[in-house]
Amino acid sequence: MSDFFSHLLTFPFIFTLCLGLAGGVMQGYTGWGGAMLMMPLITLVYPPVEALALLVVGGLIISSQLYPGALRQVTWTEMRSLLLTLVLFTPLGTILLLYMDPYLVRRIIGVILLIISILVMSGWQYRGKQSGLSTVLFGSVSGVINGFAGLGSAILAIYIMALPGAANIQRSKIIIASGVIIFTIMIVFSVNGVMNWDLILRGIFLAPTQMIGTVIGVSLFNYFPQEYFKKFTLVIIAILGASAVIF
Repeated sequence: MSDFFSHLLTFPFIFTLCLGLAGGVMQGYTGWGGAMLMMPLITLVYPPVEALALLVVGGLIISSQLYPGALRQVTWTEMRSLLLTLVLFTPLGTILLLYMDPYLVRRIIGVILLIISILVMSGWQYRGKQSGLSTVLFGSVSGVINGFAGLGSAILAIYIMALPGAANIQRSKIIIASGVIIFTIMIVFSVNGVMNWDLILRGIFLAPTQMIGTVIGVSLFNYFPQEYFKKFTLVIIAILGASAVIF
């Protein structure tokens, strides 16, 4: 046990705690952006599988904060196809993560962020109608990328933000879908023996900073409401893409 607590005082974990606060703020405001901020930076100090496992533990705890409010604003009939697609395709990305070289994984994470950044900076947005095909397309891409690197929520957010509805409704849909993805990754990790008590405990210690950040993010969303929502989320994606190029 003393060895475990000594690990908490290392630079990698203290660095991760700082990222947890920042990621929590983004997660609370956008409903999805925490992993987009944290994952590429945590892989600088931890292997990608370990980094995603830490985020999954914290993500489950944060989802418990955000889910009650989100559940009251979303009708399940419009989410069933999307959630089913996410459950089916997220494990594929996680399995790829488990068996690929960590160095290659880090490079792919940077490329994913760069592609998303280019799409956003070019002004591209999904302008089509919601259909079974579009739901499967966006859901499968988001699921695979999320299972692989925890970054697919950006694709999911772009799709959901293009659908009719107020910003708070769209945000609730993103929260629900992101929670399903996190739970699915946790199951795949558990089945493959990735989750152990050391990772779980570190994730639990990381979670309070994410939770504090989430509360701050929710407050900011209430203070800077709907007209800022889409602009904020799209700008954040662009910033993260540029950061991936730098690192």
